[in-house]
Amino acid sequence: MEAERRNNEKSAASEGAIPLEVLDCAFCYHPLRPPVFQCRVGHVICSSCHHKLRKKDKCHVCSITGGYNRCIAFDHILESIKTSCSNSIYGCTVNTQYYKQEDHEKACPHAPCFCPEPGCGFVGSTTQLQCHLTHDHMLPATAFAYGYCFTLEMQEGMRVLHRKEEGGPLFLAKFTPVPPFGNAVSILCIDPHAMVGKHKFECHVDIYSRTMGWNQHSNFQIISTDLSNGFPGEEASYTFIVPNISSNPHTTTTRLLIRPPNITRS
Repeated sequence: MEAERRNNEKSAASEGAIPLEVLDCAFCYHPLRPPVFQCRVGHVICSSCHHKLRKKDKCHVCSITGGYNRCIAFDHILESIKTSCSNSIYGCTVNTQYYKQEDHEKACPHAPCFCPEPGCGFVGSTTQLQCHLTHDHMLPATAFAYGYCFTLEMQEGMRVLHRKEEGGPLFLAKFTPVPPFGNAVSILCIDPHAMVGKHKFECHVDIYSRTMGWNQHSNFQIISTDLSNGFPGEEASYTFIVPNISSNPHTTTTRLLIRPPNITRS
């Protein structure tokens, strides 16, 4: 009976809940991670903030003297409390310690991207978005490998570009007629972890007309976005113009090479 009572108590305790903000540092308000330091009253701070304190002889919250000491019990609590990823609704099944949640979510493969088609409310991972764009919106798709050239024809609309290997971000190529000048071409990286002003990939473009024997070259950094605000306008994404040099657009091809900075040109 005693063993059963203890098991019931453990089960009830495992179903309890505490506000997660009590697990945040009282100084920087970021999630506490071991080792934790505590004053005599009970205020806790992370090791990073403890290291930065100029005066360690008193608590910066209540000013009690005596400084801070390691709190092993709190370390054990932090190791035992786990939370589910906020991307669980998109398929992530990872449970991590609360203080590791932010690090996981910065690279979670299930982080959502958004459909760029007007009026469509689809949200999902890059893998799900690729299937959605190619099956539901019937967008053409081209597989490529980093550092190797591949060819696209000038066709109005969007095209999905995806790696031959599984995983990683998607790319979208958008061809827009701009008479009488030619076609505007935009290349975007669809990345749920995109950061404003950060460029993870670069692109080399070689445009060739078989009938005119004409070449155009361009190199640029690819803008990254999760498409939460739709397809960026021309002012936000790099756009280059392909002139009308032939009456037959199928005689003009675009060769692209997409690579991360550490991949050499092939």
